[in-house]
Amino acid sequence: MSIATALILFACWWLPPLMLALVLKVTGQTELDWRWFGVAALTYALYSLAGYWTLPADVASLPAEARWYSRIAQLAIGALIAALLWKRHKLLTAEGLGLTFRQKPGSLPWSLLGIALLVTLGLMPGGMDAGAGDVPGSLGLLYHLTLPGIEEELMYRGLEVSLLSAALGGTAKAIGWAAVMATMVFALAHGIVPNGATIGVSPFMIGYVALAGTILVAMRLKSGSLVLPAVGHNLIGLAMRLA
Repeated sequence: MSIATALILFACWWLPPLMLALVLKVTGQTELDWRWFGVAALTYALYSLAGYWTLPADVASLPAEARWYSRIAQLAIGALIAALLWKRHKLLTAEGLGLTFRQKPGSLPWSLLGIALLVTLGLMPGGMDAGAGDVPGSLGLLYHLTLPGIEEELMYRGLEVSLLSAALGGTAKAIGWAAVMATMVFALAHGIVPNGATIGVSPFMIGYVALAGTILVAMRLKSGSLVLPAVGHNLIGLAMRLA
């Protein structure tokens, strides 16, 4: 992937949340701290570079579980950034990032409902996994039940929600809008992707992932934890492989 393609992709992913942040600032809905917004964007840039640079050259023809190295690299980047930013803001703590097994009172039924909805979405015909239809082996099952949910939830529903919340002022309203922005990036990054020397855009994928991301971020905010969103994330991926 060329530098020009990478820059265009990043603009496609981040201009919509940037526009939303500016509208919120101008209308007085939230604050806008450019430093934290920049940290959020830079964090995602490093995360994306780690993922794309470690993908197999023929990844398009391989099943999802061929992304072991890519997922591990992205998880390492996410963990490193979380460690470097630890406690530099009230939202960059274990509780703020959702790095806790403790669930908010009354949230468990809603989280279980979210997981059920995600599995149902994953079993729908036309899901987003290009490798669907082949039952993964034991290594594939291990992959689907661990890495995707752990590394993506840490980034999208953990770091990005917290960093964007900090950028918008750290209030309850800011956290809600940050969740919207993180879901926008999540959907756009899955639906606007490099396709050889060009860029592929899938409106279906953007909508599909936006729906899944909305369920996941609602679980995260309701429970205060990334644990059950990570479980739901892994199960929707496995459901798509088995559909």
